[in-house]
Amino acid sequence: MVRKLSITISVLMHPLLMPTLLFALLFYYAPVITQPINAKAANYLLLAVFITTFLLPMVSITALRFSDFMNKGKITALSIPQRQDRVLPFFFTTIFYIITTYMFFSKFKVSQVLVVILAAITLIILLLSFLTLFIKVSAHSASASAFTGFLIGLGQAYPEENLLWPLLAVLVLGGMAMSARLYLDTHRPVEILIGSILGLGVSISSVLFFM
Repeated sequence: MVRKLSITISVLMHPLLMPTLLFALLFYYAPVITQPINAKAANYLLLAVFITTFLLPMVSITALRFSDFMNKGKITALSIPQRQDRVLPFFFTTIFYIITTYMFFSKFKVSQVLVVILAAITLIILLLSFLTLFIKVSAHSASASAFTGFLIGLGQAYPEENLLWPLLAVLVLGGMAMSARLYLDTHRPVEILIGSILGLGVSISSVLFFM
């Protein structure tokens, strides 16, 4: 029962879903932060974020590891247990995020907030890709902590927006995700800790510095 719950939490809090969830929160809960985007434009932008930061990377990761998964009798891109198998998918994911950030910066007329967030997320993934050469840092921990850091930073930059309840929810869900990764024995505590420091540090500093 606990194992199934841990797997469910890991899937729901998948790192590649975090940009979509964060943008959805900003678009529909705190739209003042993302002005001058209207509701219709927000829907299209959210779809673009979902496709470029989740769907395309997932398809690419699955394609990269297709033969390996076939040999193991299981095809999935939701879990990459071996550190050495994570390097190439991480770098490919970084490329998709760089392209997405460039699109938002040069092609779409969006607020600086969204560009800064995407650039910070891209930097986090790039650093994760580099660190993965040496240690299997938890992407779940980094993404959940980054989500938390963005909300803290935005709360400081936009004190008129009540981000306390979303922040508390993310803290609880992020803690559950980290606990789930430890329970499933996919990461050691030090790998969770490094991911948390990385995600929290880059997200808070980027928002406070550039905003």
